[in-house]
Amino acid sequence: MRAAALLALALLPGVTWAQKTALVEVRFTDGSTLRMALLHEHLEVQTKYGKLTIPVEDIRKIEVGLHLTPEEQQSVTSAVKGLGSTVYKERENASRNLLQLGHLALPALREAAQAGDPECMERASGLVRDITAQVPDELANLREDDVITADMQVIGRILSPNLKARSLHFGPVDVKLGLVRSIRIRRDCTSTIVLDAAKIGTNLDRWHDTGMSVDARQPFVIHATGQVDLWPQQPGQYLATPKGFQTIGKGGQFQAAALIAKVGEHGKPFNVGEQYQGTAPEEGRLYLLIVPSPWNNASTGRYSVRIQTGTGAIASNLKQK
Repeated sequence: MRAAALLALALLPGVTWAQKTALVEVRFTDGSTLRMALLHEHLEVQTKYGKLTIPVEDIRKIEVGLHLTPEEQQSVTSAVKGLGSTVYKERENASRNLLQLGHLALPALREAAQAGDPECMERASGLVRDITAQVPDELANLREDDVITADMQVIGRILSPNLKARSLHFGPVDVKLGLVRSIRIRRDCTSTIVLDAAKIGTNLDRWHDTGMSVDARQPFVIHATGQVDLWPQQPGQYLATPKGFQTIGKGGQFQAAALIAKVGEHGKPFNVGEQYQGTAPEEGRLYLLIVPSPWNNASTGRYSVRIQTGTGAIASNLKQK
């Protein structure tokens, strides 16, 4: 079902999945996530050095800071002012309103707790304690700036209050930035690598760095073809494909000559064989290895390995089926 949903998203009108097209995973302040296609070509960001225009195709992730709508800002300002009212009922109403605003009011409350009349400072301090006890730590400590990671890290404020996107289930949508906690750009990428068994099939620590990074839960597909000779001293008698030979290889975990992979230098190895389709267990570089011969000799031969990451990988694999 998940693969079918991703394929349907890839085939939405106006969304073309190519090398520079981003599948965006949006994580909201309530912890939920939603995948969609971002329709912006660039984002404008105000920094202390001036306004920058950043192409979306260069962005890898965005940690979204605190964004209030004009109405929310007005509510916070009015309620904080009400904390200093000479009328008790107005002070109580202001405290109740600020508590309902939650983490949106924290920066203003922290500022009010440092200056003003004693009762206002005391109420503000108490509200900061109450709100921080009720909301997740990441919301309680939310910075006001956005952090955009591209070729470099940019700290500033995204100027657009809403992001235009296209969702599989909801079609075109305007995503309110104030409801977003983070945005991760998941691009399709394809690479073909040739592995020489004489180099990447001799020791269990000779992993090949593919140069490709995958994100946690990012779909990817690996296809492998070719042939390896586990005992080249007698050519043609111990031939294997990426699925591996019938004998367990060095290390005693996988079949000899089998193609295996791991994510991250210390990731847990998993079997690839001639084809693997799944999602990355964690974020990190993708490494490949040909399981060495159990007889402590160098193998010969090569495997051609094609790696696809992102939604296009699932779509492409479904088409092949």
